[in-house]
Amino acid sequence: MNRQTPSLRQSLAQQSGLGLIELLIAVTIGLFIVLGLSALFLNMKQAYTSQDQLAQLQDNERLALTILTTTIQSAGYFPDPLTNTAATALPAASGTGYGAFAAGQGVVGLTGASGSSDTITSRYITTSGDGIMDCLGNVNPAASPAVNKLVMNTFTISANYELLCSNDGGTTTTPLVSGIKSMTVLYGIDTLGDGQALQYLDGATVTTKGWWPQARTARVTVNLVNPFYTSATIGWTQVINLMNRS
Repeated sequence: MNRQTPSLRQSLAQQSGLGLIELLIAVTIGLFIVLGLSALFLNMKQAYTSQDQLAQLQDNERLALTILTTTIQSAGYFPDPLTNTAATALPAASGTGYGAFAAGQGVVGLTGASGSSDTITSRYITTSGDGIMDCLGNVNPAASPAVNKLVMNTFTISANYELLCSNDGGTTTTPLVSGIKSMTVLYGIDTLGDGQALQYLDGATVTTKGWWPQARTARVTVNLVNPFYTSATIGWTQVINLMNRS
């Protein structure tokens, strides 16, 4: 009978496969590596999603305040002030969607009931080809002779969290910016006649006191839906000077 030499037995042992314990250890290490890579991937994906949501939030905020600022600061404008008066260019007007304008008044606001969003309406006169836009980006086209046009823009917030605009006192609204839960507007009132806003009041109070001619600024706060905590909002405030009022 042949006997295996010690060197042959050692060689055969070295060529044998992994044992059960070694195999289990290798599988466990592999699982840990896979889990670690999966967690890293998920964290990177969540970080990317959060950055994308934050960027969208900032874009909505900038767009909403840019539209509101551009439109509201034009309130009360009319061409040819040397040959025309504000009372003539902007006659008294009223409507269910925006309230009432006195002659010469460029801005008016309605206070939202029971915590709902406020409404603000601005009006001004454009002339043919002057490039002044309404809230939808429309302009008074060039014409000869020039034609003046009264432009009225009303802003409010919908139940779907959208900034809405309607033109010229109409009931048809157009969504402009999404993700806005509410809007609050306070008006800086100059009660001393020195051109400075002494106190900020809501539209209902200004109307009751008859202080719209003393309105110098509009402080607009838009509250955007928080993409990280849906029950909370993120607010941005912009103080807008009213034309020829500050």
